[in-house]
Amino acid sequence: MCSLPVTPTEERFTIEGQVVTSFSGVVSRLAAAHPSLAVVDIERVVLREWEAFSASRPVVVPIGVEEGAAEMLAVETSAQIDG
Repeated sequence: MCSLPVTPTEERFTIEGQVVTSFSGVVSRLAAAHPSLAVVDIERVVLREWEAFSASRPVVVPIGVEEGAAEMLAVETSAQIDG
């Protein structure tokens, strides 16, 4: 997949060796490059590519994932103690 140049306001980060950027930035750049396509179709393609690319262990996760996992593990630990 061809990567368009990053806009001046778009930030890229390197996390665990992977260069990442925002989903909205990717969609905006692709929409500008393909104005005849609907944004929803571009989003669908980006999500499909993300699923194919990220079939393994995630490089990044939203903080909410960690918070939710902590809650689930606390419940699981409590259930084990209560036996």
